[in-house]
Amino acid sequence: MQTLFKKLPIYSLSMGLCLLPLSFAASSEEQDADVAELSTINISGQQNLGPKITTEKLLKVPGSGGDPLKAIEALPGVVLGGFGPFSIPAVRGSNPEDNSYITDMLPVGYVFHNDGGSTYNDNLIEHFSLKSGAWDAQYSNAMGAVLATKLRDPYIEPSSTIVDLSFLRAGVMVEGAISEDSAFYASYRQSLLEFYVENFIDEDELTFTQVPKNSDYQFKYLWRMSNTSNLRFVATGAQDSVGIDFGPESKAKEAEPGIEGGLDADTYYHNQGIIFDTVFDGGISSIFTLSHKEEDTSFGIGTLFELDAVNFETRFKNFYNVPLDNGDNFRFGIDYSVTDIEYTASGLYTPCNDDAGDNCPPFSIGVPFDNKDTLSIAATYGFIAYDLMATPNLDITFGLGNSYNDFSQESNLEPRLETRYRLNNDWTLTAAYGRHGQFIREFRFIAKDIGNPDLKFPASDHYVVGFEHQIDDSLSAKVELYYKDIQDLVIANNLSDEQITELTTNQGTPPVPYVNGSTGTAYGLELLINKNLTDKWYGWFSAAYSKTTLKNERTGNEIDYEYDRPWVLNLVAAYQKSERTTYGFKWRYQSGGLVTPVDLNGDHTAYFECSDGSFKSDTSDLEAGVTCGADVYVYDPVEGEVNSKRLPAYHRLDFRIDYEASRDSTYYFEVINVYNRLNVQDYEYNKEYTEREEETSLPTIFSVGAKLVF
Repeated sequence: MQTLFKKLPIYSLSMGLCLLPLSFAASSEEQDADVAELSTINISGQQNLGPKITTEKLLKVPGSGGDPLKAIEALPGVVLGGFGPFSIPAVRGSNPEDNSYITDMLPVGYVFHNDGGSTYNDNLIEHFSLKSGAWDAQYSNAMGAVLATKLRDPYIEPSSTIVDLSFLRAGVMVEGAISEDSAFYASYRQSLLEFYVENFIDEDELTFTQVPKNSDYQFKYLWRMSNTSNLRFVATGAQDSVGIDFGPESKAKEAEPGIEGGLDADTYYHNQGIIFDTVFDGGISSIFTLSHKEEDTSFGIGTLFELDAVNFETRFKNFYNVPLDNGDNFRFGIDYSVTDIEYTASGLYTPCNDDAGDNCPPFSIGVPFDNKDTLSIAATYGFIAYDLMATPNLDITFGLGNSYNDFSQESNLEPRLETRYRLNNDWTLTAAYGRHGQFIREFRFIAKDIGNPDLKFPASDHYVVGFEHQIDDSLSAKVELYYKDIQDLVIANNLSDEQITELTTNQGTPPVPYVNGSTGTAYGLELLINKNLTDKWYGWFSAAYSKTTLKNERTGNEIDYEYDRPWVLNLVAAYQKSERTTYGFKWRYQSGGLVTPVDLNGDHTAYFECSDGSFKSDTSDLEAGVTCGADVYVYDPVEGEVNSKRLPAYHRLDFRIDYEASRDSTYYFEVINVYNRLNVQDYEYNKEYTEREEETSLPTIFSVGAKLVF
């Protein structure tokens, strides 16, 4: 069934927790251009001709609050997964948790707060690059996308203080030189949502026992040791918390009575790292990083689930770039990490993975469990890459990566190939192939007792071809066609009681709850047209058509993937009225989300809570009035094919004004959802599943913000 946890993304954060992901990706040098592109191909010696959306433009995207990472939704192929403000990007038919997030080559605990904003001060984001398919061999442990963020270095200038204020958060940043060759900055931000969020909720549905709040910090120290060597010390962190009590009219509590008692979630991470880069004689460059990350998650929801987990990770990276006399480049590197995870989890449990198409019963009738363990994983990723300038018009990059971890004792080879062929000054043909694997992201799949520690890595093969066209000095376009073949997705090992008894008798042990039993395909066509600033106008238009399906290899059943949105259109435009004032708007259209239909007039399987605490399910008993002396505990509705109904299309218009009063003060004003479109995001049912209501997005919202420099 469509569970309430689709609407409680903090649960997804906890269960999908990045408890066990090992993030191997990194960059051998700062090669990423200041762009967000359809799919990034970096080849030394040739500047990409295709359309580029600069970070400066993304800072002013209407509806983003000046957050360039939040503006990622305006790029082609991106759908926001999760629910409401908690959304994180799902790219080209992949799950949001299939992404890898890297900042200055260092691991990141999480990138998005519980209000949807990123965990970075926008004053510090030098650039970020969205790599959405067949990326370079230096990146790994991701099947969906790689979001590589670079925080700028401190300015070696007199000290200054920047204060940021908006309806969402307040922040302060201090920056300045320490000596002639060293400088630092320190930033801290605190959310303000807690002061007014209760105005947007229905207290009969829920109340906050802990209003949503979050904070984050960034610190960087730079020492320019010489003309060829730099040393940086970086520290970043974030904290998020929320507490919810479900009210007397809560439909969620009717559908899942086990959530009685409410929800509490608290998570934080702290990361410290040392980065040293140098250029040796002969032009060989190298970068070394050593980092330590602590990530803690505490989460509970009624009697359904309780989790306390802490993750300690120590990581070392060493990458090299060797320029050759013929103009080619040879690159190689290693990424080694040791991760220790201590967790305690308990509650009610039924093996199920609705992301892969399992039709999950109510969590409230799950089997009680109590699981405690400590996991230690040592992992290594190594890569080599050769950037070949085959002809003056043809660049080719050959890459090969290999990952290994001692938890599953699995080794994976990941070949990569990227090409660029310049047909003439205006047209360039691009193509790429890459195999990408990732460690199991959700601990419940591989945890002892409740999971299967022998699961294989999920993997996908990416194929990408495209054309870039420089129309004139200000206008460029790119078309890209992609195909993804996805293997070894995890599904629940759903067997009948008779099959379980037979297997247990024959094998001596019960069957594992999860297996690698699902595959998928994703394909699409994307167009991006970008206009740079001329005649006071700039902006871009993107259009994407895509299709993603999953297949259960055991049953042969094929479904549309939950995040499948066939059509996604974005139009972003800005008018620079003067040097101080800019007007902008963003309009987005996308196909509606997928839901599993419920037969409102059909029979329902009723679950009864009996005096001994067990559960019974028998429709005939219900018709005969047998209730074990209690009311019906929870209903499990008659449902149609998984993800076979599509909600109405989503569209929204946002407007923004930026005003620079002086060099030291700027202001912005935003109108989110200008024409008050109440987009349907899901359906909500009564306890007996005989009536339903539409759940819609928020109405028109106004926001203001200011940035002051002292």
